[in-house]
Amino acid sequence: MQKFISVIFFFIIYHSFHLIYTKKNDNIDDILIVDDSDDVNYNNDLLNKGKNRDELGGNNYNLGFNDNVYSWMGENEKLFYIKIGVFFVILVIVILNGIIGRKTNKMIALYWLRCCKEIFIENFAKVGNDKSFLLEKSYDNYEFYCTGRKNCNYYFVNLYLKRRQCLWRYYIFNYFINENDTMLIVINFERLDKNVLCVYKKSQKKQIERKFPNLYKYTKLIKKKELKEIYEIKGDSSEVTDLVLSGKILNFFNTYDKYINYMCITDIPLHEYEEKSNDHNKRKDENIIKKNEDNNKKNDDNNKNIDDNNKKKEDNVKTEKQKYCYLNLIIPKDVEELKKFINFSIYMIDACASIELPEKVRDNVKKLRYMVEKDDIKRKQELRELQEKKKAKKIQEEKEKVEKMSPEQQRKYEEKKQKKSLRKMKKIKIIKM
Repeated sequence: MQKFISVIFFFIIYHSFHLIYTKKNDNIDDILIVDDSDDVNYNNDLLNKGKNRDELGGNNYNLGFNDNVYSWMGENEKLFYIKIGVFFVILVIVILNGIIGRKTNKMIALYWLRCCKEIFIENFAKVGNDKSFLLEKSYDNYEFYCTGRKNCNYYFVNLYLKRRQCLWRYYIFNYFINENDTMLIVINFERLDKNVLCVYKKSQKKQIERKFPNLYKYTKLIKKKELKEIYEIKGDSSEVTDLVLSGKILNFFNTYDKYINYMCITDIPLHEYEEKSNDHNKRKDENIIKKNEDNNKKNDDNNKNIDDNNKKKEDNVKTEKQKYCYLNLIIPKDVEELKKFINFSIYMIDACASIELPEKVRDNVKKLRYMVEKDDIKRKQELRELQEKKKAKKIQEEKEKVEKMSPEQQRKYEEKKQKKSLRKMKKIKIIKM
């Protein structure tokens, strides 16, 4: 069906372009035979002058109207209407494809839910949101959430389906970029030992680098003979690899390799945006603390104790939030296989929670992370220094520019600057205690 629709779509595009370019050849029969004899020209001129005098008053409006229609339709009126017809046909196809594509994706999402609903009800206390089990984020993206299980804070599934509602993406680009209906399972643990482990297909390497940009800092390439060669392993220690990739988990990766994209277990943030948000929050906290110190100089000791307690709480919250397992799988058409995948993901909750590393391995991991954090702090300081230098240079250039201006120009420049600063100013709410 997909190939048939794409062939029709290509035929319509080709036919429309063919009609446009054949416009030049439509005027072959419009040939005028002109007699160059002086007598004929003289007689014709006299006749035309007489006719023009009679028709000037009545035909001016018609001539103007015909010129407008001619310029709007072009040389070939038939071709103009064919173009409109082709446009409406394409428009109808796009609308119908959007409706059918959305319905198809909805059916796939419902198929997924019907197959897995009983498994989730058996294993979790709360399944789905307050309003529905599945949340439709867009025509090709659905979310599922459940909580209330030992060793697991929450279990989250994101269904990334093919963009069937888009003609270009599904019928044309799909031949070049092979897309599948996938599910990303995210498990947040109550307890997880210090480890970072990522197992992925070699074809998914670019996606892993994009998804987890900080993975290379904390891990190294690890080889495992028992695992198929299509996979690559990145981990912070070989002990973690041996503990996780054994028994049931190893068999699953070797058996269902055509459905597995990647698996990542981590107790630290591997996303750059999380770091940025943390830095932003830290800066906010610093500014708030400075304001509080200026306003409350008398209660410095009390404020310090409160700040220390708050920092400890924040650190605990951060570490709790970063205990994750990411499992990216292709959605199979077979119901039994889909159930096996969901059961395996639930098995991973207890398997990851039971990981216990030796003290030596933990110490090595701590040292490695300390070195990475030290390098990151150094790099950030260098970047801040560069930014400050650029800022200072910009301010200096601005001062020199203002000094060269006349008093009138300086006044106008200051007014402009004040207006800009007023626009940028945020509204501050004053709360009375």
